[in-house]
Amino acid sequence: MQVLGIDFGAKKTGLALGDSETKIAFPLFVIAGGEAGLVEIKRVVEEEGIQQIIVGLPTTTEANQISNYRTATLNFIEKLKSELSLPLETIDEQFTSKESRRLQVEEGATAAEDALAAMLILEDYFNS
Repeated sequence: MQVLGIDFGAKKTGLALGDSETKIAFPLFVIAGGEAGLVEIKRVVEEEGIQQIIVGLPTTTEANQISNYRTATLNFIEKLKSELSLPLETIDEQFTSKESRRLQVEEGATAAEDALAAMLILEDYFNS
């Protein structure tokens, strides 16, 4: 099954594609953040035959900023659910941005940081 991974952000959002059978994910690209990216997400869903969406959700609510980010992400998910009739799940996205930066520096990954984070979200989902 084709799966779309989303690393949501207010300014930019990373997308990744994955296959639930092979459990392989790869980064796509970065789109506009917030609700502005919905049009592009709908295009990718249609063009790639996406059957499921996984969105990274911040689960740590220790700091006010993370709490606000979590609320914004949950609002985006509700909007996404109303626009698309696909199964949608969330997974903890803690440390995906840090790990994507490590992949760029230490492993020479050339994909955008947010797209790599979306790929890591899918990989975590496949491995859970």
